[in-house]
Amino acid sequence: MNPEEFRLMQEFVNDRFGIILDESKSGSLAAKLAPRLQELRLGTISEYYYHLKFATDNGAESLNFISLLTNNETYFFREESQLKVFAESILPILKEKRMKQKERRIRIVSAGCSTGEEAYTLAMLLLESGQFVWDWDVQIVGVDVDPAVVAKAEAGVYSGRSLSVTPQRYLERYFRKEGDCYQVKEVLQKMTSFCQANLLDFGDRFGEVSLDIIFCRNVLIYFNDTTVRKTVEGFARTLRLDGYLFLGHSESLIRITRVFEPIRFPGAIIYKLRDE
Repeated sequence: MNPEEFRLMQEFVNDRFGIILDESKSGSLAAKLAPRLQELRLGTISEYYYHLKFATDNGAESLNFISLLTNNETYFFREESQLKVFAESILPILKEKRMKQKERRIRIVSAGCSTGEEAYTLAMLLLESGQFVWDWDVQIVGVDVDPAVVAKAEAGVYSGRSLSVTPQRYLERYFRKEGDCYQVKEVLQKMTSFCQANLLDFGDRFGEVSLDIIFCRNVLIYFNDTTVRKTVEGFARTLRLDGYLFLGHSESLIRITRVFEPIRFPGAIIYKLRDE
């Protein structure tokens, strides 16, 4: 891939997905694209770029491209300190508020859910908390731009690194062993669903003031500042006024937007809508 071809790909990725494509990725991107070029009978990266931009199936090809581009490495019970805050602090707070409001409905979204480990982790922690039983209506939705990982999340079959830090009691309680893999049990699948969507369209996908908690961890680090701002402002439109936003440890909204303000917990910083 020559410098001009890489510049074109950077431009396309930035415009379409808001993702920053670092120059160090040039070689690995060329290697990932080589089989796709062969399938499409295209001779150069430039030809592939114009195919992405102008071909009649460019929408479908954009999804093929994002599957090659995105990093989908994740695992169950990632960033334990935040999950502890979720289970031991945020869930009890929300339950108390909803009970006072005479509501029994909780909606949680895992944004940039990849293959679903985070969404199922949240489901397990919610069940283990014992906060929402009997007639509570609880749903966790995983959202990702890549339809391939959404399909894997829906299948709910895992092995290897995905389960590397999963406590044994959770494996026994919430998974069914199938050969070398583990299948999530129906009790988790009833609480979770998954859909393909661009986070830039998040506000349109979920509607206003409908969500209690959004997890979007280790996703915004790939976006430019403009895309981060647009994404989190979409989150703000969908969150209830007393809702919460979880970002990755290395992600911050300082100097990006004042819509959210940080709340400090032991070992974690969580965001809530700023009172204006």
